Amino acid sequence: MEYTTESQPKALNEQVRRIVRVALSNWKGALAIFLLSVLASVGLFFLSPKTYTATNTVMVVAGGGNNLGSYLSSETLATTKAETYLALGSAPEVAALVSKHFAEQGKSVSWTSVAFAKDPSNSQIRVSAQASTPENAKAAADAFAQALSDEAARVEKVMASGGTDTTSTIPVVQIIPISSALLPTAPSAPSLRKNLMNGAIAGLILAALYIFIKHLFDVRIRSTEQVEEVTGHAVLGTIPQDPRLGDHRQVVTMVEAGDKRGWATAEALRDLRTNLTFSRVDNPPRVIVVTSALAGEGKSSIAANLAVAISQSGNNVVLIDADLRRSVQTDLFHLQSGAGLTDLLSGAVDLQDVLQDWSADQRLQVLGAGRTPPNPSELLGSRAMKRLLADLSRDAVVIVDSPPLLPVTDASVLSTSADGVLVVAKAGKTSIEDLKKATDRLQRVNGHVLGVVLNHVPRKGSSAGQYGYYSDTYYYSSTTGERTRRTQGKRRATASASN
Repeated sequence: MEYTTESQPKALNEQVRRIVRVALSNWKGALAIFLLSVLASVGLFFLSPKTYTATNTVMVVAGGGNNLGSYLSSETLATTKAETYLALGSAPEVAALVSKHFAEQGKSVSWTSVAFAKDPSNSQIRVSAQASTPENAKAAADAFAQALSDEAARVEKVMASGGTDTTSTIPVVQIIPISSALLPTAPSAPSLRKNLMNGAIAGLILAALYIFIKHLFDVRIRSTEQVEEVTGHAVLGTIPQDPRLGDHRQVVTMVEAGDKRGWATAEALRDLRTNLTFSRVDNPPRVIVVTSALAGEGKSSIAANLAVAISQSGNNVVLIDADLRRSVQTDLFHLQSGAGLTDLLSGAVDLQDVLQDWSADQRLQVLGAGRTPPNPSELLGSRAMKRLLADLSRDAVVIVDSPPLLPVTDASVLSTSADGVLVVAKAGKTSIEDLKKATDRLQRVNGHVLGVVLNHVPRKGSSAGQYGYYSDTYYYSSTTGERTRRTQGKRRATASASN
């Protein structure tokens, strides 16, 4: 596929949107990393040993003169010599003089480092000493300033005497300490402000790296756009998180007054019912297989609740539990779990013997799975199964709860006898690759995919908007009995149809 100049910005914008979605989905983790980095910098500040810095200033002077020319020459010579003495400060002779000085005084002074720097505007040299205590820093700065002065005087005498170290020679250039160093009142390192700044910068970098890694390795479904882009099929419904659709998979039948959560789920199911109708306006599907890529994505709950929603619109519905390996529909509807589909297909019972009415108006009937057979795929692909689906679809909408697509071939076999397949995916759990494999498997057997249903969609927060779902819902008021709208947002139906 060749990308045009228009498609390239579109692809780039999609990548940016994905990164933004991942950032919004993982902002708590990114914030935690940032705060931990800042806290670590504060902890490092308190745990690190304190360093104090004291500075002594010396001046390089040269022999003056009685006129302006001599004075300017002396200033130039002093400035030039100051550059030379910077290197002299690091000479071992200077350090030896300092050690000798402290030994003569009987002091034990230690220092971390000593630095020499020239003032660019004059001939002054700053001697900065760092130590673990203020007293040691001050003593070291003063000692090194005096030692530099003494060593410079010795060198100047040698140079003035032509190489002979004589005490009678007066040096032309001298280093004169201006004043003693001040006792430091606060540590120069570590700096809390600098630590906080470094911690914040490191936190931002680590948080950005965390988001990038999440984006790079996040293979879960995070938005309706992802589903439509990867599978090429529309998202026909987004079902919000609801504990009644969780582990026990109860059917949401009646919603009590003021039950906002229940009305959100019921309204989402009605949207799914409507979108199914409009997916094929001229010939609405009569036999619908409901499946998923893997187990645990909520396809049995969706099948059951979709059957209820369609029956509530005035249609006759037959729900068939074709998940012969792991049947749940009779338990879900609290019906008898004796003979069922397998017994019917084997000719052991008649249809009316195993169809169970669930609703009082008999618009919804449930056909349980029956006994577990040794050959589920063969039974579901048999002519008897095809005839059963054809006969039932004449007078009712048939919803077939089938096994997952990837572990077994049952759903693929059933898809060839159905008008279409609904693929259920669990938001934030189903991987993009598994969903793509599932829809591709259906296409290889010429199964018609009606669309995808996103289940367990977050109700609140940034994640809700990514799936096209907002927390606001319609529900019946507990006081007036009328349908009321909350003003916290809205739930958006994804009613686009699959071609």
